[in-house]
Amino acid sequence: MSHFGHERCSRLFVRWMGMVAALAASCSSDNASPSRGATTNGATGSSTGTGSITTTGITGGTGTTSTQTGIISMPGAGGSGPGPGNVSPDAACAAQAGDTAAITADVFIMLDKSRSMNCPASDDACENPPTTLTHPTRWDAVTSAIDSFVNSPMSAGIGVGIGLFPASGNDCIVSSYATPTVPIAPVPANAAAITMAVAATTPKGGTPTLPALQGSIAYATMYTQATPGRTAAVAFVTDGQPNGCASTVAAAATAAATAYSGTPQIKTYVIGLGATASLDAIALAGSGGAVHYFPATGDVAARLGAALKTIASTVTCDYVIPTGNVDPMKVNITVTPGGGTVKPVGYVTGPANCTSAGGWYYDNSAQPTKITLCPQTCDPLKMSTESKVQVLYGCPTKGPGIN
Repeated sequence: MSHFGHERCSRLFVRWMGMVAALAASCSSDNASPSRGATTNGATGSSTGTGSITTTGITGGTGTTSTQTGIISMPGAGGSGPGPGNVSPDAACAAQAGDTAAITADVFIMLDKSRSMNCPASDDACENPPTTLTHPTRWDAVTSAIDSFVNSPMSAGIGVGIGLFPASGNDCIVSSYATPTVPIAPVPANAAAITMAVAATTPKGGTPTLPALQGSIAYATMYTQATPGRTAAVAFVTDGQPNGCASTVAAAATAAATAYSGTPQIKTYVIGLGATASLDAIALAGSGGAVHYFPATGDVAARLGAALKTIASTVTCDYVIPTGNVDPMKVNITVTPGGGTVKPVGYVTGPANCTSAGGWYYDNSAQPTKITLCPQTCDPLKMSTESKVQVLYGCPTKGPGIN
């Protein structure tokens, strides 16, 4: 706490509720309340302070978040001996702060309805289901897990949609999968439509992984572009190796990697039933190497449900800019990977300007609505639940993107 004359400023505390920072500021004076930059007589010593909003990082493998509490200290005045002491403009600028929140991705489930989904849920090696089905089948387990996920109170507010593959007719056409069976919309309002769509489906056909993945990415991209403040990730649920329509693990991994490095960035998560360990390559490509595939073996329904919850709780590298009088050229970012050393992150003009040094940029430099961290900055944060992102408002923006 800084003291000068009879003026004093109280510490301001920031408490995160979920992922949204609520900020409050107050200053009081024993005699008068001078504005920032006012002078005082007889002040001694000096102090500086910075304001910060602490958001949370994630760990890719589990999707776990950790809640942190930040503190903002109002800056004091500098000076020594008799005479005026001025509040430092560089220190005072950090006292301005606003709310921000990390954007959580909505989920588009692309669900395999191939014939092998009629295999017993307990038989990971099964590729050809028996004539007389043994229940619960993989399809039974998937139906149960998805129904539970979309109707869970914990999923409330998350946007969820679903597509099914293989498509009827020519199942090699990408556009067949770019039109969802049920479009993304918040649950529980959208839960009944998803449940009914899955319940009305009978497993049959092959596993055209490549066009199904490309189509689901195309839909997620369209949704993200058309829905400001939200994004979508693909949850690819399958029980078999890619076959048909030029589908291979390598080709699907390339499609996932292209989507991950694109603008907007679309992430692909893979949930594999049965003997699908090789699909890990697709999952890693679709998450920038951060998230392995989720094996739904053993208790298929429980593990699939847990995987969907993890994917739905994953935090993106995007942060909402608060409404109000926020000067976009007075915003700065610092990151703390794994709870270690705080590092400033420079502003760049766009994703094409992201380098090995990392950075951050606006979605629209003229009228920004969100902040996005470059992959080189964001990806290391996902390796630990202790990682933090600090968004500072009020000081002139710094970085190679500033002319």
